[in-house]
Amino acid sequence: MGEPVLVGLLFADRVITENNGKKSVIGTFNRFLAPNFPMIFPPWFIYAAITNLDGKHEFSLSLGEDDSERLLFSLGGGLDCPDAGNVIELEAALANIAFPGPGKYVLTFQIDNFPIGSRILTVDRANPQPAGNT
Repeated sequence: MGEPVLVGLLFADRVITENNGKKSVIGTFNRFLAPNFPMIFPPWFIYAAITNLDGKHEFSLSLGEDDSERLLFSLGGGLDCPDAGNVIELEAALANIAFPGPGKYVLTFQIDNFPIGSRILTVDRANPQPAGNT
């Protein structure tokens, strides 16, 4: 077995799992707009897919501010991969994550404490509408 391969790492409005196990990733994005801070956005999802894993492994997903050590969230668990050719799909529903201010936030995916991929989520201040304009 070689190195684990990250097939996908997405931010999405929803991830739906059908009865047959097939996943639908709905409304992918890489940016949030906020009128003020701190800001808690409506529930959202992370979708991750990896392959080239064999046996038991630990994984973690963490989101932190790009320019500091502060984490907004971290989650993890175990994976049991019977065949290295399989694609393992993970999804996480997130709610009540408070973004302290605008900036770049980095989502990092790790297998056995080794980073195998990351993704940037940009949070910007929404432009306020001038008074009197609708």
